[in-house]
Amino acid sequence: MGLSSRLERAARARLVALAGHLASVAAAVYEGSGGWTPEARTELRHLAALDGLRLSLLLPGHEVVPVRPGPAREVARASVTSHGRLLATVSVSYTNGALIPNQDQGLESSLDRLHLVAAAVAAFAALVVGLGLAEALSRPLRRTQAAAERLEQGDLEARAEATGAPEVQAVGRALNRLAETLGHEEELRKQKMADLAHELRTPVNGLLFRIEAAEDGLLPLPENLAAMHDEATRLTRLLDDLSRLGDAERPGLLLDKAPVNLAEVAEAVGRAFAARFSQAGIAFSSTGAPAWALGDPGRIEQVVANLLSNALAYTEPGGRVSLRVGSAGPEAFLEVADTGIGIDPEDLGHIYTRFWRGDRSRSRSTGGSGIGLAIVKELVRAHGGHIDVDSVPGRGSRFKVVLPALKRGATAGS
Repeated sequence: MGLSSRLERAARARLVALAGHLASVAAAVYEGSGGWTPEARTELRHLAALDGLRLSLLLPGHEVVPVRPGPAREVARASVTSHGRLLATVSVSYTNGALIPNQDQGLESSLDRLHLVAAAVAAFAALVVGLGLAEALSRPLRRTQAAAERLEQGDLEARAEATGAPEVQAVGRALNRLAETLGHEEELRKQKMADLAHELRTPVNGLLFRIEAAEDGLLPLPENLAAMHDEATRLTRLLDDLSRLGDAERPGLLLDKAPVNLAEVAEAVGRAFAARFSQAGIAFSSTGAPAWALGDPGRIEQVVANLLSNALAYTEPGGRVSLRVGSAGPEAFLEVADTGIGIDPEDLGHIYTRFWRGDRSRSRSTGGSGIGLAIVKELVRAHGGHIDVDSVPGRGSRFKVVLPALKRGATAGS
């Protein structure tokens, strides 16, 4: 559109220039012929024909003198003057009546075609460049999508290439981290299943062995029944631990919270464990001051019992275990300390992992399942608290449960 308008402006300026030129020539012819004589009109007709023009004169009296008449759709006019006197007005146009003469029509058509070709080439180039850019931008996305689909189908080894735009790279890295997390969780799941199978297999195998021995008459019946009872009790305890762990993983749905005095709960659980510590040859003490918190008394009893059971399992005869309750500012706490075998520093990060044990042979001999501390952590977290541990191998461990303290005024409705 811009090229055509510029071409039209140039053609119109050319036609105006030709009109001015013929006006000058007409003035000279007029003066040489002494008027608009037939000879003057013939000469002007000849000159107009040389330029391919149509020509007419408009005299001052509005008389039109056709010199070389023809189509007049596109006309240019110029005044014919002599010594300051208007002699006539010339009107000129091309013989075809258009703004561009016939001999230049081909040039206009060629320019139009070149214009169209250039536009088509530009559009094609833009399309090619756009497709190339779209391919370059979408290729990393397609690769990331393919990796996500492989993960969805269970291929935990799938990884996305962190290429392309920064945003696409960030998505790829996030997907890779998710894949690594899923892979780690899958390994943990397999390990936990293997540990669970081992824990269940031990008492079951013991029961099978003693049943077969009873059938063959190899063991006295009273002793055999007592041993079978111990194995069945151990299996029941393991199943109970698993059930409690399942409850602990959704503790928010199970807690019945009310103002509770941690000292009273600890004292009750301590009395229940006193005989077991005495039988094991372990000194046990329980001290504390009133410490109020908002919690589920039954679940807090479970926390204290699991911590005392853990201390009992890992403290040798002649050792000591203490239970202490108190409060400090906005926190209430209960603490279980022992002089047992302690925990290696490299094992501290695993003690709350279910089925994990630093000393498997010893804990298995005492009936431990590796679940108790996992239950404790989940229940404490459900109460809005946290648990800390300090331990030195060979010198003992200290577990401290910290809960948000409840002001004394809030206990009136308890």
